[in-house]
Amino acid sequence: MRVIRDYLWKAIGPVILSALSLFIGFFILQPIALALDPTFSLLASRGTGKVAFITMVIFQVVLLLSIQSKKFFNQFLKTNLYFFKDAKWLKTFFKYFVIFFFLHLLTFSTFYFAGYSFFVSTWGAWSFSLISRIGFGFFVAFLLAWTEELIFRGTLFPYFEQTFSQIGSVFITSFIFMIVHDLQQPWRLLTTNIKLGLGLFLLGLLLNLVFAVTRKLYVGMGIHAGIVAVKVFFRRVPCIKFVDSSLWSWWVHKDLRQSYLVHFLFLLSILIFGYVNRKKLLK
Repeated sequence: MRVIRDYLWKAIGPVILSALSLFIGFFILQPIALALDPTFSLLASRGTGKVAFITMVIFQVVLLLSIQSKKFFNQFLKTNLYFFKDAKWLKTFFKYFVIFFFLHLLTFSTFYFAGYSFFVSTWGAWSFSLISRIGFGFFVAFLLAWTEELIFRGTLFPYFEQTFSQIGSVFITSFIFMIVHDLQQPWRLLTTNIKLGLGLFLLGLLLNLVFAVTRKLYVGMGIHAGIVAVKVFFRRVPCIKFVDSSLWSWWVHKDLRQSYLVHFLFLLSILIFGYVNRKKLLK
């Protein structure tokens, strides 16, 4: 029993300590930030609060790296930073960005043609300022994709892989990816908000499987950024509105992460990708 306990603590102990340190930092910094700006929140889904929180998480990543082997640290640099020196990464990134951007749009189109959303002709007008804001939003989506992939696929996945199997690491990292999307009440993703929890877990599963097979961070970055960029676009160009939620069918949701149709598409992609690459995943 003691051997098992020591084994598990070696595997997850540093991550638990990092999480505790993050929560302590949150409870110290959030009241100070509120005193300066009553609207500020470190748990905001976007904006300055999200940037500040991701910065805190990256600081914990740095602390975790400081207690790892030199081999692990060098691999971290190679996976998360050194690829920027090779111009070829950009072509691959944009390929997956475009594919998942249009797949996201295609799903929205399905809801539109099924009558669950409609076009708003009075949404506004195109302008240089609007195009600039969309461009900046896409750049932010890229940074978000890079930092999140760095944290989960570039750090946590290989960290757990030192102790657990490749498939086990895929599931562990996917679970963590899911629960950190609701740090206020993470248990809601397993109880009252199961649809969102399932969508996040399946997305994490797909991204982890892709990384496990390719070992290229920028592939997942392209997928991640392509999905986020559609949300960024429609925030700035609110030309599509959904009908009242009471009229939605069981498979419809304006937050695609909560749509059973998207869950099915994610699961289908995972099964096909997993089957095609089963030898690499089970090696």
